Amino acid sequence: MVNKVISSSGLPVVSAGLRQSLDTVQQEQGENWSKLMLRQLKEENPEINSLLLDLAHDSQDPKAVVLAGYKVYKLLELAEANERRLWRE
Repeated sequence: MVNKVISSSGLPVVSAGLRQSLDTVQQEQGENWSKLMLRQLKEENPEINSLLLDLAHDSQDPKAVVLAGYKVYKLLELAEANERRLWRE
């Protein structure tokens, strides 16, 4: 039986393996990954993109802020898809 974990907040749970997988893909694709995420967020969730840009503007390391936001967004998206797949099994 697969362990199906639900967080108390209702957000999907991100596993260490999922995080490592995303880190690998992001490192392999480099700047291209960030550009793809920028396009995705502009289309799917422009307010999140605006928030990240505002936070980055006020930061000492804007690229790190934006990259962290993109990674969190993508991890939640992947974890949600993974949970949907697990519940269907």
